Formats: sequence, C-alpha cells, structure tokens
Amino acid sequence: MRKATMLLTMATLLVSLCLAGGAALAADKAQVLKDGADKMEALFCEAEGKSLMQNVGLFKQAGLTYQASLVLPTKGIIACKDARQLGMLMGAYGFDANYALLFGKKKEFLAANGLMAKELAERLKMTGKLKVQPLSADELKKMAANPNDPASREIYVKNLITNLHQSIQLAQTDAAFAGIMVDSAYGAVIQGLYVASKLGLSAKGGDKLVALFNEQIKRLDKTQQVLAVYAGDKELAETLGSAKRQAVLKPALELLKAKSGKLGKDDLKKLLALVEPERRELTKKCK
Repeated sequence: MRKATMLLTMATLLVSLCLAGGAALAADKAQVLKDGADKMEALFCEAEGKSLMQNVGLFKQAGLTYQASLVLPTKGIIACKDARQLGMLMGAYGFDANYALLFGKKKEFLAANGLMAKELAERLKMTGKLKVQPLSADELKKMAANPNDPASREIYVKNLITNLHQSIQLAQTDAAFAGIMVDSAYGAVIQGLYVASKLGLSAKGGDKLVALFNEQIKRLDKTQQVLAVYAGDKELAETLGSAKRQAVLKPALELLKAKSGKLGKDDLKKLLALVEPERRELTKKCK
C-alpha cells in the first residue's frame, strides 16, 4: 500500500496478503490475551488467590517482624516511572499494604493502599476503564481500628479479589490492561521475595521459615506461568520484558525448589542479587 508505483495487480495481491497476515496476527494476539486472562483467573482468584494473599501471615508465624526500611518509599518515586514500572509499583505496594496490615501498621497500610487506589490508578489510566470497588469508609474504619485482626485482612483480601476479577475480565481484550496485571504480579513477587530474603538473613531459621520460602515458590511459579502464556505473542513478550523477567524468576525458582525452602545465608544472598536490581529501579527518587 505504501508503494504507489506498484502495478495494480501486485498492489491488490500485496494488500490481500497483508490483510490476511494482519487478521491472523490479530487472532493470535486475541487468543493469547484470552489465554493469559484465563491463566490469571485460575492462579490468582478465588481459593488460589485468597490463599496467596492470606499466606502473608507466614511472615508473622515465622517469628519475623515489620521492618519499615524494607518497604517502598511512599513519596518521591512515582512521577518519573514508565508504564511498566508503574504496574510493578502497583503490585509492590500491594505487598507492602498487606505486610503492614499483618503487623497492625495502620499509617503504613493506609499510605500504600492510598497510592494504589489513586495516584497509580490514575497514572495507569485504570480509572476510566475499570469500575474499581473501593473499600468503604466503614471498612477502612474497621481495618484501621484493629489492622492486625485476621478479620481486617479478610476484608482487604475480599476487596482485592473482587477488583481482580474485574481487572482480568478487561485483560481478556485489552493488551495494555493485561500488561498492568502482569507487571503488578511481577512487582509483588519482587518485593515479597526481597522482604522475605532480607528478613531471613537476620532470622534464626527453623521449619516456619521453611514454610515461608516454600510459599515464595508458589508465588514465583504462578507469575512465571502467566509470563509464559503472554510470551506466545512476540509483541506482548517484548512489551512485558518476558525474557528479562524470566531471567530473574527462573533461577530464583530453581534455587528455592532445589533447597525445598531450607535456605542458608548464601542462598538468600543469591536471591537478593537477582531481585535487588529490579527493585532498585523502582525505588529511585525522581528528580
């Protein structure tokens, strides 16, 4: 179509081929989007998703504590981030909010949750596409009054699952939104593994710590599965940085599985060497 000097018959043939190829490509991408959304629904919603979100409780059961130095800054790091990093921040702040709630950190929970619901959602243009079901004033009040009550986390997890369902439905046909979902899952994994590894370095070990790291296996494996589906479309794979992200997830997962969660100090340092470069980009201060 771009070569106006081509013979009409050749032009017609070329256009036909291009249209046919374009239709096949579109169909392939549409199928990958649907398959990716179906995979996320299966892995992150209902019982599976609820279990993942509730199992942040393993941090407390392992005798670990809340360390403010390990969560992401809530000021000065969002304005300069690109779309991929904003999506990762959505997931990382989601982990931080859940971590804060587990240990009864009211102020920290509200700060992280507020960034997700407003600034990040607006920067990612989610609000115009998605009818987010926010926590009601009464729910927030109950959670803030007693944030480390298991009932408070139940309210939070239920709300996350509700919004996740809606997000996944949109991701079935919207490539940009599918990207946000994948970025968020990856960001949550990076932050979760970072916090677990940092805390593990100063912990005494034990079976409860093993359970915590075996839980990380589930999280990494699910995220890797989702990335693998979207790798079925070249453009989506490039946009999502699938190869780069798999280069982090695969060796981390192999190490965790090889040790069955029984990690020594050197193992934890290896995990940190994998995730810290990714996290460092998220925490860079904007000029």
